[in-house]
Amino acid sequence: MPNICLYIDKKRISPYAMSVYVALTEKGLHFQEKMIDLDQQEQHSLAYCRICPTGKIPCLVVNDFHLFESLAITEYLENTFPFPEYPALYPDETKARAKCRAVQALVKTDFISIRQAMPSDSIFVPPQVPAIFSAEAMQDIQRLLAVTDTVLGEELWLTEHWSIADFDLAFMLHRLLSHQVELPEKIQAYIQRNFQRSSVQSWIQENAKLGA
Repeated sequence: MPNICLYIDKKRISPYAMSVYVALTEKGLHFQEKMIDLDQQEQHSLAYCRICPTGKIPCLVVNDFHLFESLAITEYLENTFPFPEYPALYPDETKARAKCRAVQALVKTDFISIRQAMPSDSIFVPPQVPAIFSAEAMQDIQRLLAVTDTVLGEELWLTEHWSIADFDLAFMLHRLLSHQVELPEKIQAYIQRNFQRSSVQSWIQENAKLGA
């Protein structure tokens, strides 16, 4: 078994780091975590930039191979630790896999106003007072819900089985749930199914320990 190390944010609130953690856990891989204190700008330190030249998290190190960007990391994990020896992160069928990649790319790079109005830490500690959203944020909320309704349809997951793209979409949708945005029952159930997975609960439990 290779030596695997995942560099994540010390506060454990990054959706990108959480996505890779979930992927590694779903694969059943043993890995070490190393924390980077973003508040102290450790990501820009010379020591960390030698590990990750972008100065971002997450960064995955497998033996002497260093890889950044969560999309690239999950694809690498799928190819390096393939099904059936390891559980699948993506569907094997070409169109289904392309759909998952498209959804991942969308939620990781778009909906900027949602990410600004509803930061990721609100998923772990929901705000007590409902947020007041800008017109741009309201448009993005409606667009996100419309996209989700289309790509999800009446199915449990984006494709026949759960994929890491389901988690990434559910994380974005959970921002809305945490800020008390009214959601259709179908989408609420979808978020719940994703967040009930043991891989996701494992991260949440580790996050909770930080505030204990």
